[in-house]
Amino acid sequence: MHHECRMPADDMNGITGKISALAGLLAGIVAIAVGCIFLIFALPSLGRPGEFDYVFSQAAGGFLIILLGLQGIFAAALAWPSHKAERALLLLGSLFSLCIFAALAFYREWTACAIVIMILAITWAALHRRKNAAPIIFLFAGLFGFPLTQAAITLLPYGWKTWSISGVLFLFCAMFLSFSGHLRRLPLLSSGGSRRWGHLLYALLCLALIVLAISALVYLPGPAGPGTAGTLAKSVQSENGTANQTELEDCGCNGRSSQNSQESFPQNSIDQDDNSDRIRAKILSPGDVRTFPRGETVLFSAAACGNVPLRYVWQSSRDGIIGKSASFRKDNLSNGWHNISLTITNSSGISSSAFIEVGIAEPWVCGQVDPRPKYYPLDTPCQDIWPDAPEQCQEMEVCHPGLDWIVAESIDCCDGTPLPNTACSDACNQSGGDRKKCRGIFIINSFGPDARYMQGYALFKTCCSGYPECTRMCGSSLAGTCTFMEGYNENVSKLSCRPEESGVSAWHSDTNMSENSAVLGMFPTHATVNILQTGVCSDYSAALTTMLRKAGYNKSEAFSTSSSAFDLPLVGDHPGHAFNLVLLPGDTKYHIVDTTGNGDGINLGGVPGYFQFTGCFLGMPSHTRIMDWWMGYCKMISPQSYNDGGYARTPEKEKIFGCT
Repeated sequence: MHHECRMPADDMNGITGKISALAGLLAGIVAIAVGCIFLIFALPSLGRPGEFDYVFSQAAGGFLIILLGLQGIFAAALAWPSHKAERALLLLGSLFSLCIFAALAFYREWTACAIVIMILAITWAALHRRKNAAPIIFLFAGLFGFPLTQAAITLLPYGWKTWSISGVLFLFCAMFLSFSGHLRRLPLLSSGGSRRWGHLLYALLCLALIVLAISALVYLPGPAGPGTAGTLAKSVQSENGTANQTELEDCGCNGRSSQNSQESFPQNSIDQDDNSDRIRAKILSPGDVRTFPRGETVLFSAAACGNVPLRYVWQSSRDGIIGKSASFRKDNLSNGWHNISLTITNSSGISSSAFIEVGIAEPWVCGQVDPRPKYYPLDTPCQDIWPDAPEQCQEMEVCHPGLDWIVAESIDCCDGTPLPNTACSDACNQSGGDRKKCRGIFIINSFGPDARYMQGYALFKTCCSGYPECTRMCGSSLAGTCTFMEGYNENVSKLSCRPEESGVSAWHSDTNMSENSAVLGMFPTHATVNILQTGVCSDYSAALTTMLRKAGYNKSEAFSTSSSAFDLPLVGDHPGHAFNLVLLPGDTKYHIVDTTGNGDGINLGGVPGYFQFTGCFLGMPSHTRIMDWWMGYCKMISPQSYNDGGYARTPEKEKIFGCT
């Protein structure tokens, strides 16, 4: 009689338990390694929940990841089973949980404390179902790890991918244990002769599925560039300061804001409840922050709502009273910045005022540019732009008329014209009614987190020049190549790579992109902002300095500077990083500003929290937030700063917010 040989159920359960235990142990070790590595990066964030992340700090997230890894290893001991290992891990996990709970409570990380309690409660509840404890804990650890790592590892846009290996292995263990009683029914496992080959076949199949699942999860989607993540503002020249018939007829007495109104902030105007006495002043020309060469005729024009007759008084902070009519021209204003006030008074003695700033520069300043820009600094040595100007005047093209539109947008924002972005509302809320401060914060936010004028980090430039962002993790073969140009605009995709060139000398044409080399170094500002619309740290820094200078900041108030080097944990040192120093109106200290890759921008009273960075990792672009505690903005700042006016000594650390 033929007897069919079957594997006893206990033997099959023992095999599945040991396989699950080994896989769970590996998953737990990987999870603990991820948590420890992340702690090295994020430990300084402990006690700063919600500052640059979600509901708990990144360091607290690192501790929670380690705890979840220990929970998985405890489940592996249950699956083996090993009573000594169970007791040892239970004791170790309890002590670790108690320690991190105390530390998190000390730093008021209450959400993280609640998650510690939840993990312990799940483990305790699973132990009350002794037979199914291991698969329950594996299932919880495998699933919960994905949202936990996404919430914790906010320096990556896809932090959950760091849980790919542990998550897949934990879920495999849960499924393997749950169906262990049915495995002997599978083909090739039911008869004695073919069992060995069946075990080998199914082992290879499981391994292949695990590898495929991990590979699919680890894959970094998306291009190196920002793609369609944001909407860049269009470079349309504003006709700020030009009155039209509608504006003359409706100068804001009905409460509507108009394009050229100069009174978004309180302007000492008085409105009476009686409409017959209501009065409001409005300056139509010149526009705010306009610059004129000395000797040029300047048109001053006003409109007002109210009963006639009206009395007009125009006054300059430099020249005193300069006019007493609604419209007049003047060609003898003295050099420098003029705070112009217009006061209109009606027959009842009720008055309203409006204010603008006007600059008068030497005729040679930006004098070689045709047409001359509307906005440019009075104290610049620059007379021309790319390709004929000196290098510093090309790197920071304060004389370029094609960049006026950004200044015009900042003026519109700070004079009450609604703009569809958070940069404007934040600037108005944080400036305390100071229009110059409002313009500065608007421009900073627009290059920084609002991503209005530039987007992303130009990884392709670092590849062409062979810098560590591209080559350290992906090999030196990428040096000198046009790599990672996907996700940027069409102009970027047409650039060439000639590593021997650098900076403005690598930019040859505004129309034929193939003539330009995608190397590091500062391109002309108009090329960075209007044509490529992206860059590396030096490009963002130069663009911001240029626009602040055009928006009325003098050469001692807006600088580009750099750190000599910075270290990334486990990755190594980096040659350096460029950022800005900005002195806002009313402040006695400079702010460190970092808009690189649409980073944090400005943190009033402190240093920026992070900048955005794109590097190459395993042949794929990896987007990362470089946090302030890695950068050492203050510790390694260069002794020299620079702008279109040349080099200057970097302010002492006592004169920089966040550096004392």
